[in-house]
Amino acid sequence: MDEDWPAGLAMTLDPDPDPGFRAELGRRINAFHGETVPHAASRFGIALRDAEDRLLAGLSGVMSWGWLFIEAVWVDASLRGRGAGRRLMAQAEAHAAAAGCHAAWLDTFQAEAFYLALGYERFGVLEDYPAGQRRSFLRKRLG
Repeated sequence: MDEDWPAGLAMTLDPDPDPGFRAELGRRINAFHGETVPHAASRFGIALRDAEDRLLAGLSGVMSWGWLFIEAVWVDASLRGRGAGRRLMAQAEAHAAAAGCHAAWLDTFQAEAFYLALGYERFGVLEDYPAGQRRSFLRKRLG
């Protein structure tokens, strides 16, 4: 280690960290942010299931600082192109707006056209993530 570091410190790289590690980092980051900007996040999920309770489509989101972040959207191949994704997004946006969110954002490398058709606009691009693809960052004002 560097000579100016206190004795006894050890840096390790864990290729498969325990889920609690990321949770602890999140708690510590939120505590740090909370010193200057209050942080209150609310997570939610929306599921579409069949009569046998099989998941056919779903969305997970988190609301914080007046924004909805769409973490993940998935629709089974049997329902793609039939409005399930649009309905999931509409319900998520309505839920977030009712909770006081003024906008939503997400990132995607496979479904940009879908989100653009829903009124999202691109505000950033990360080339070659994944390789040969373009990850787009999109946002939309709610209400």
